[in-house]
Amino acid sequence: MNRPILSIDVSKSKSYAAAFLSQGQQYQRPTPFPHTPEGLSSLVSCLIKLEKETGEKPQVVLEATGNYSKPIVSFFQQANYQVIVLNPLETHQQKKKAIRKVKTDPVDANRIAQVYYQNNFKPVYMMDPFISDIRNLCRQYEGFNVLYTETQLHLRNILDLVFPNYDKVFSHLNCVSSLKVIFHFPTPESVLSAPREDILAVLKVSRRSTSWCDMKVDQLVLAARESLPANQAQQSNTRVLKNYIEVLLSLQRILTDIRAQIIEQASLSPIFSLLLSIPGVGELTAATILGEIGDISRFPTSKQVVAFAGLDPSVFESGKFKSTNNRISKRGSSYIRKALYQATVVGISKRTTGILNPVLYEYYSKKLSEGKPSKVAIVATSSKLLRIIYGIWNSQQPFTV
Repeated sequence: MNRPILSIDVSKSKSYAAAFLSQGQQYQRPTPFPHTPEGLSSLVSCLIKLEKETGEKPQVVLEATGNYSKPIVSFFQQANYQVIVLNPLETHQQKKKAIRKVKTDPVDANRIAQVYYQNNFKPVYMMDPFISDIRNLCRQYEGFNVLYTETQLHLRNILDLVFPNYDKVFSHLNCVSSLKVIFHFPTPESVLSAPREDILAVLKVSRRSTSWCDMKVDQLVLAARESLPANQAQQSNTRVLKNYIEVLLSLQRILTDIRAQIIEQASLSPIFSLLLSIPGVGELTAATILGEIGDISRFPTSKQVVAFAGLDPSVFESGKFKSTNNRISKRGSSYIRKALYQATVVGISKRTTGILNPVLYEYYSKKLSEGKPSKVAIVATSSKLLRIIYGIWNSQQPFTV
């Protein structure tokens, strides 16, 4: 691929850009520019000059650097320029080829251009703003959910010190009723010294029956009598416990709000209902798949979409040796990979009415019969699920057994 490019080495607030007429023909030496509208506009001027010089519209080439590179990619896409985003693994390999160990931003800008000219790269996919919103909401939901899970673990650790037997009272420790009770009565002593009516008043906010509230008070008193808390640092532990409860309640509200936004947005796409027709695929999973894939037409074959999800097997061959025990590449989107795994686990589960998704369960059983461990079989079935999704998405037909 021998065409004009603008090669950019991206940093946090200031980056370097070098212009090339073709491979080995540098038009502009690496020059620093700030991440401001004026700084990026100066690069557009350079691109215009490149196009006049060569008669061909240049491409912008840069390395993926997380949030630092995303605004730059968006800027040039909006300016109607094709953007090539390189995997850092590729540029790292180029750096290892050099005899001297040199690491500067100007050198990296030239190195990015070398990697581009030595390979055949496709421009980065310009996602529809509607799909981009869904993907962003799903990723934000995942981030808050991870934080929520970590906070639950911290709460349980403190609770084991402050009120050891409390988890015997509520089957769901982090439900609103449970959190409010432990917030107002965080220690066995506070439960045993409190009037029964005060505890009932907190429980009745849950709008459960009177008999249920009475039963919970009895269980709470019994748990308090049988608990042996750690008396050291009890006051500070109680304070921290209440802080974690406040964080959990806040995160629950945030997650509920984001989930509602995700479903409202995703429901506007006809693909959403197609994905929901697959047993095991829930609303959040369907929205995540929709947001990560975006446009199925950019994947000519099902193998390519499987590779995009990082579910394709890695290959290791050397001479006559050919490995037969290869793990998945995990080079693709971890978000879609996790969503597919969770949907597969649900799909192969047994219910009172039978297997939820017989197609997935049959494939999963086949892999088990081949001697695959359970987790390996689930991963293989996740790949099968993605191929099913590819088929119904292209055919625009809902799932049928």
